[in-house]
Amino acid sequence: MATSNDRWVVVSGAGGVLGRAIASHYAAKDSQVLALDRKYEAAAPPGVTARQVDLLIEADVRQALGEAIPAGDSIGLLINAAGLIWNEPVLALRGARFATHGLESWRHVIDANLTAPFVAATQVAARMVRRGGGSIVNFSSIASEGNAGQAAYGAAKAGIEGLTRTMAIELGPLGVRVNALALGFIDVATTRSAVAEERLQSYAQKTPLGRLGRVEDVIDAIEFLAANTFANGTIVKLDGGLRL
Repeated sequence: MATSNDRWVVVSGAGGVLGRAIASHYAAKDSQVLALDRKYEAAAPPGVTARQVDLLIEADVRQALGEAIPAGDSIGLLINAAGLIWNEPVLALRGARFATHGLESWRHVIDANLTAPFVAATQVAARMVRRGGGSIVNFSSIASEGNAGQAAYGAAKAGIEGLTRTMAIELGPLGVRVNALALGFIDVATTRSAVAEERLQSYAQKTPLGRLGRVEDVIDAIEFLAANTFANGTIVKLDGGLRL
């Protein structure tokens, strides 16, 4: 999607490895980029305006958008990369007893992967509608269809897909298109810290393409969804053909 200097790209979850790479990509294309995250482990990439904000607090997100983006400028694209990978079975055998999935961790995963993207999407959409429309790309996962050990994560990502389709129906007439990427295993540090190397190699071997996804694959898919003006309410699987 072409962007001018007064048409911003917003990246939520931009403190993570994937979000940071996406923000850097758009900054390198001379887009105005606003990166939102609760924390940054390093300085924001060159050309990126960063705001530390809790994406679970609507007022804080709204304030960050208002402070960073001039009132006369518009937002052309939101990449909703906020989230985390979480592995925890519904029941885990510990000794002679079953331990159930923790409710606290359930809420944490749902907040990080569904509530935070919801807040970012609604706050940015309100700005888009007032300033000529735009495009939102949410991040789902192939775990939305079910994956052993990822009850909370899979439920959150299934929620993202339902949210995407609903927002597409509601916001399409207002000039805002909403789509999602259902990602497979992308070869970044966060994936490698959450999934054992042996399992990752197994997934790569089971993928018809024989490899994990790359950051460039994700960016290419984002650009397709942002540029195609007839893509709306679409969930694009980016998994190399892997079926869990």
